[in-house]
Amino acid sequence: MPYFDYMWFSNEQLYLLDKNGLGAKIPGNDFTYWGTLFIWLLLSAGMFLYNKRARSAFVGFYIASTFSSLFYGVQVLTPYEATISALIGLTDGAILTMAYLTSVGSMFEKNA
Repeated sequence: MPYFDYMWFSNEQLYLLDKNGLGAKIPGNDFTYWGTLFIWLLLSAGMFLYNKRARSAFVGFYIASTFSSLFYGVQVLTPYEATISALIGLTDGAILTMAYLTSVGSMFEKNA
C-alpha cells in the first residue's frame, strides 16, 4: 500500500500501526509481499486469457492465502487499507462467481 495516509495520524496511532504483524508465525517481508503480488498477477493474466489451469490455481491460491492469514499475527490496518482490502475481497468473489457460475465459465472449457 502507498504510505501517504500516515500524515493524518497522531504519534500514538502510528505506534499502533507499527505493531502490525505482532506475534506472526509467518513473518512478513518484501519477498513475501512482492512474491504474492507476482503470483496474483500471473494468475489474473491467465484468467484473462481463459486458461482453465489459471482458474483452478486462482481458487487454490485464494484458499491458501485465506488459511495462511491465520499465521500473519495481529493485523492493524488504516481505514484506507481496510477499504481497499474489502473491495479486493468483493472483487475476487465476483470474479470466482463469474468464472464458475455464469456463461463465462464455458469460455474456460473451450480453451482447455
